[in-house]
Amino acid sequence: MSLRERALVWFGVLGAPSAWVIQHLTGYALSEAGCRGDVAIDPGTIAVSATAAAIAALATAASVVVWRATRGAGSAPPAGRVHFMAVIGMTVAPLFLALVLMSGLGAVLIDGCVQS
Repeated sequence: MSLRERALVWFGVLGAPSAWVIQHLTGYALSEAGCRGDVAIDPGTIAVSATAAAIAALATAASVVVWRATRGAGSAPPAGRVHFMAVIGMTVAPLFLALVLMSGLGAVLIDGCVQS
């Protein structure tokens, strides 16, 4: 097992959740700034969401690449663990991609500065 496969599998597992966290925190800061003044938040939100979506898509692809490379590895460590982590990445990354897309589209399409 190469260092490349190990790096790809860690990116596949942690890339999409990390991208979502950064998008969520940045989106919160942008929405707070937008509600306090006349700051256009849509361009920043679109840029952050598109970047996070690209990272999540790349994380999915990285997991698929490692999964295909370790298909015949069996369950013996360490290749078996890397294969299992690739399966986890293929499961988690698309879910976080959906979260990124839903929160990005929601922030752009729905006005969040409404007093209750």
